[in-house]
Amino acid sequence: MKTYRHFINGRYEGGARTFETQNPATGRRFGLAARGSKREIGMAVDAARAAFEKAGWADLDGRLRGEILRRVARAIRSRADEIAAVEVADAGKTVGDARAEVEIAAQAWDYYADLTQSAVGTVNSVPSPDQFDYTIRQPMGVIGIIIPWNFPFVLTALKLAPALAAGNTAVLKPAEETPATAGLLGALLNEAGVPPGVANIVLGTGEEAGAALAQSGGLDKLVFTGSTEVGSIVMSSAARNITDVTLELGGKSANIICADADREQALASAAFGCLLHSGQCCCAGTRLLVEDSIYEAFLEELARRFERVRVGNPADPRTHLGPIISERQLKRIEGCVASGVREGVQILTGGERLSGPAKGKGFFYRPTLLGGARNDMKVSREEIFGPVLTCIRFDDFDEAIAIANDSPYGLAAGVCTRDLAKAHHAARRLQAGTVWVNTFNGLAINAPFLGWKQSGIGVERGVEGLHDHMRLKHVRMDLSGKPLAVYGE
Repeated sequence: MKTYRHFINGRYEGGARTFETQNPATGRRFGLAARGSKREIGMAVDAARAAFEKAGWADLDGRLRGEILRRVARAIRSRADEIAAVEVADAGKTVGDARAEVEIAAQAWDYYADLTQSAVGTVNSVPSPDQFDYTIRQPMGVIGIIIPWNFPFVLTALKLAPALAAGNTAVLKPAEETPATAGLLGALLNEAGVPPGVANIVLGTGEEAGAALAQSGGLDKLVFTGSTEVGSIVMSSAARNITDVTLELGGKSANIICADADREQALASAAFGCLLHSGQCCCAGTRLLVEDSIYEAFLEELARRFERVRVGNPADPRTHLGPIISERQLKRIEGCVASGVREGVQILTGGERLSGPAKGKGFFYRPTLLGGARNDMKVSREEIFGPVLTCIRFDDFDEAIAIANDSPYGLAAGVCTRDLAKAHHAARRLQAGTVWVNTFNGLAINAPFLGWKQSGIGVERGVEGLHDHMRLKHVRMDLSGKPLAVYGE
């Protein structure tokens, strides 16, 4: 039984106050994590501020910062098997997904290592030949980072790496459900030579440590990923100090299946779009809009595919889907499906938790397909965060676009069609930060990721994600040597 501790100013701290972590595949205790409070958050913010203002991280040559970040990537790869095993036990990741995500995390550190000299500005034309006008980008300062439980290790990399690459220092608060891999990261940062105080990690609950970080007056920016409801609270807390925020929030992404789509490609898009990490994905395509002429046949085949999905022990390489993160989340999924049935949807397959000797006390839910839905139903409006796909008919393409856009969310959307003009039309009209055509859930480190409407503020990933962690400054210089004209002279 391991105890995971805070990492503050280059040292592991704490452990007197702890809370239990749970293996979602077994329902049993996995480890203990230090329970941070306002005190530990304050220590971490002070350490980050000192590292930013006194230790010279922001002024370090970008090439040297980049080399340190590359060493973090190498340290991750050297312990990839250990990190992946912890992700399987702590977050319920399948072993295949865990290994892939550890490598993606390493790639994120490598990618932003290459961008440490990419904070370019502009030279602006001005009327006078004796004046020079330009912009520069500079680090913001101390960045607070709060990450969710669904992709803990890879999201830590995708948020911490650009913050450090831009010359900032940071305080990271991992989700209370999945603190373990963040607890391992401190040793890797030390191994890579990240200076003390540049990256700090405080474990704890959202109500205690998370709230203290969001309310801290010592931050220059706050980065949060989670539900829209909690994101609103975080934004309100940050507003008290006029702290800049980047928010990546909830989604209820629509995936439009046109009658002219390639059938196999569309089936794969629908299944993978909904079932990645058991549907515990903010941009999951959980609203499936299917053209009326193919509706019954398409859902019949999709149901058969859902039934062939292997749900079980995430450490078994043959498993497709692992557990739901917790009993509380599993009950929420059950409640949402029951609500849909009361409103008139039909369960085409699934709709129940899985149990039995092989499942033990784990939190497993069968992949679920709901037919006959309308867009005004709860299961069509609210984020379920489970392997549940709500299916809606449409008659023509304009109606499909209207249904897709009739949502408070705008994180992602998709369309499957062979018609290139229709695909471009959808890409322009769909109100979402990412639009997939004939695929779903495809993300890249070097491509921006952002939400529209209640799905978020700001940009992550890509060069845009680096710039999102920097301040833009405008400079105007007069080179003539002449004094300004003074009114009245």
